[in-house]
Amino acid sequence: MIRKRLRELALVLLLVAVVAYYRRREQTVRESLTLSQAWAAEGGDSGATPESATATDPSALTRAASVLDASPEEVPERVEALDRKVRELTTDLEKARTGWADRWWEARTSEPPNAEEAHVTVVDLPDGTLADAEALAKAALDDALGITIVTAGGDGTLAVAVGADVEGEAAGDVAREVATAAGGGAGGGPDFATGGGDADRLPDAAREVRDRLVDDGFAT
Repeated sequence: MIRKRLRELALVLLLVAVVAYYRRREQTVRESLTLSQAWAAEGGDSGATPESATATDPSALTRAASVLDASPEEVPERVEALDRKVRELTTDLEKARTGWADRWWEARTSEPPNAEEAHVTVVDLPDGTLADAEALAKAALDDALGITIVTAGGDGTLAVAVGADVEGEAAGDVAREVATAAGGGAGGGPDFATGGGDADRLPDAAREVRDRLVDDGFAT
């Protein structure tokens, strides 16, 4: 559980760093946006340097173009694209922060499974991808008596881990059971498997399989 929290925190910190990088880069070129527009309006195509550019900072547009690996005429378009990227990363950061807070609070307020008996855990990552589900499920392999089902709503995938001491259940079978209920398919071995299905149906399918396992004697 602590490992899971640290992984989610690391993801948030990584996104913060990426956003900070793009914001610094954006600041470097944004000051030259007006100069670039003036360049195009006052004769950039003819090769003449606009008076407004030389009067302000003749090297600003050149520096911006160099940073963006573009010609001066392309700077406005590149700045707009950079701005969109920053906004997208900011949105991703907010989603990651919210998801981390939800997962942390859920872990903080829930009872840990009894490590002495076979148990099943379902984790839903609404904005996650297969890579996220795989990483979490692989970490859960350390839980020798646990079955862990991770669904990722971002791309409609799932991953399943079955501990080494679990008897009577294989990861591939559990993954196929979940995926089939969600209109998809899955495959894998006895301890680890992946698959996919309808993203909206996967969480309910995972809970249905969890309930079936509970009926078979697994704790939650």
